[in-house]
Amino acid sequence: MWYPGHIEKTKSLIKKHLRLANAVVEILDARVPYASRAYEEEQLFRNKKRIIILNKKDLCDMKKTKLWEKYYKEKGEDVFSLSLNEFNVKDFFLNYIYPIVPQKFNEKTLMIVGIPNVGKSTFINRLKGKKSAAVGNKPGITRGLQWITVSKDLKILDTPGVLYPKLFRKDLVNKLILIGSLKAEDSEMDEALFYLFDFLKREYTTILDSVLEEWDNCENAIEFIEKFCMKRNFLKKGGVPDYERGRNIFLKEISDGKYGGITYEIPSDID
Repeated sequence: MWYPGHIEKTKSLIKKHLRLANAVVEILDARVPYASRAYEEEQLFRNKKRIIILNKKDLCDMKKTKLWEKYYKEKGEDVFSLSLNEFNVKDFFLNYIYPIVPQKFNEKTLMIVGIPNVGKSTFINRLKGKKSAAVGNKPGITRGLQWITVSKDLKILDTPGVLYPKLFRKDLVNKLILIGSLKAEDSEMDEALFYLFDFLKREYTTILDSVLEEWDNCENAIEFIEKFCMKRNFLKKGGVPDYERGRNIFLKEISDGKYGGITYEIPSDID
């Protein structure tokens, strides 16, 4: 489900066209700066200048994001945190990214990469000033590689959302489901819910407090959602909690940042 065959085709296309790019802009989700880089970036982009954009700053925990900025800078990479939906992308690009992109034959070429639903198309559309690539909140909306002319000396190569073998790690899968970058079946949604509930108990109890006053009396995530359903009146016939509805709404509200910013990992988790 989450590692379809077309990913290998995308990987081959990226390798084939990479030689035409002067630099690579990696758009990551600020909530999961490692999990959203779960492709083989060292193998794919070796010897290329890489610029990292931590997108969705409005949904993350900025204290943790500062740690990621420091982590990537210490690796010699340029990194910027922002929210593409709340930002003048063109001004930002011209002031901060354009000057550091190498130029060849009087032209600057960029390859934009990232996992599904991370903001690649939004970045390109805001940069160009009109719709030049399909935008949506469904994973994988960009279908193939496409060159986009931004100005006479700047071209951008947009790529499909990429997901690579590191995703066979279940913790990465759960995180990407929680931020909306992976489609999930019911059983996978349940696993992501359990992962989230345990994570919030460790890191963000204030969020649980704002969702349900007596969450600490819940033995597990299922009981938590059932009480959440009772509070919201998400009930089936006979007053039975509508678990699936409650689960899906709770996960969406978390993803939308309704209860505050969340970052699911810090650099020490991966070192």
